[in-house]
Amino acid sequence: MNLLNIQLPKSNFHNLIQLSTLKENNVYSNWHGTNTYENALGIYTLTEVDNHFLNSSIYNNPAAAIDYVQKFIDYYKIDVLLVTDPNAAFLHTHFHNKIKYIGPPEKVALLETDKLYSKEIANTLNIKTPKVLKEGKYSDDDYGCSLNYPAIEKPSHTWGPAVNLFTVEDSKRAVELRDKNQYPRDIDIDYYIEEYICDMIETNVFFVIANGEYRITHTQQIIGENENKTIDQKVWYIGSYIKPLKPEVDIIVREQANIYLKEIAKMGGSYEGSFCGAYTSTGEWYFLEINVRPDIFNSTPTFMTGDNYIKGMFDDISLFEKAWDGIQCDKLLITTLNVDEEYPIHLHSKYDVALPNNLEIKDGKYYVSLFGTDRLKGCGTIIADHNISKEFVKEVEETTHWKFNEDPNP
Repeated sequence: MNLLNIQLPKSNFHNLIQLSTLKENNVYSNWHGTNTYENALGIYTLTEVDNHFLNSSIYNNPAAAIDYVQKFIDYYKIDVLLVTDPNAAFLHTHFHNKIKYIGPPEKVALLETDKLYSKEIANTLNIKTPKVLKEGKYSDDDYGCSLNYPAIEKPSHTWGPAVNLFTVEDSKRAVELRDKNQYPRDIDIDYYIEEYICDMIETNVFFVIANGEYRITHTQQIIGENENKTIDQKVWYIGSYIKPLKPEVDIIVREQANIYLKEIAKMGGSYEGSFCGAYTSTGEWYFLEINVRPDIFNSTPTFMTGDNYIKGMFDDISLFEKAWDGIQCDKLLITTLNVDEEYPIHLHSKYDVALPNNLEIKDGKYYVSLFGTDRLKGCGTIIADHNISKEFVKEVEETTHWKFNEDPNP
């Protein structure tokens, strides 16, 4: 089987590893920043020229991207096209009837790229959402004015990051960035201001949709990520911590997720995704936003073979349910202040811990890729697996400069 993967940065890491382990499989992929790590693991990547052309065409010349992908499919006899970049969902329209296709259709991709669209679906399903406090265009004279803090700013119909505004100084900084023509404020598009749910924990629900059905694979709570989504974006994993939801919270979160997933599964397509919600101390859950792709820099194992992954997407979605049955996936955020610090990859083999993502190889040594890294504040990655041993954590911290983020609310 030959597979072409078109992804956001490192979003399909463990899927690609599993798919490339079988000798009869050839896995080809675009890449971001560096490709040395992927190549060492048996994943074929595009040439630098082709990679730049495809990545650029997806955003600037869809017709050229379609033409390139068609030629690649024909030349390498591709059997499966795996597309996890929502901005490339136009490829689904062109190819889904010609080849096995994993990735969101264009209408589904809008769930992520048009935040008001996904919010409205939640509202029609009577799922709570934060109130919209203000709407306008970035060019408006009153942009950044008359707000109560904290608040959240989001582009309305354009794919861009949510930004937490904690003080009037944050709003002044937003206006300053607008006047400097920095994305997404560099174009005259719609934005909205949403209420900030203060009394809450941030929850994530991970799911798979295929052939009109859905399955939830796992849930989690993330602490501290909201503090990094400031007007001057910070590296999200610095100071963040991930842990399981309490059983009583997990039940409520899954109940609400089922309502939303049942509706969007009707839209079709075969793809992975996740959505973010807010669970309050009064037992209410608010829908915040959705991703129709795996996480960027995703290090979560699939817990299934590459063959079963393909079968699950096209023939039997219950294979995902079976793969995650009884799995408690630990997700540890690991950081260092020195971006030139060698990563202790050998300890993953010693303790049989799944490989992390977003690494690169230089002179035979492993480092966190500088793609997406804040040089001034250090770097990091995620280590994820089932039942990561305390001995692994202890040896990493005792023998290297790498440190694991600690739970601020143990």
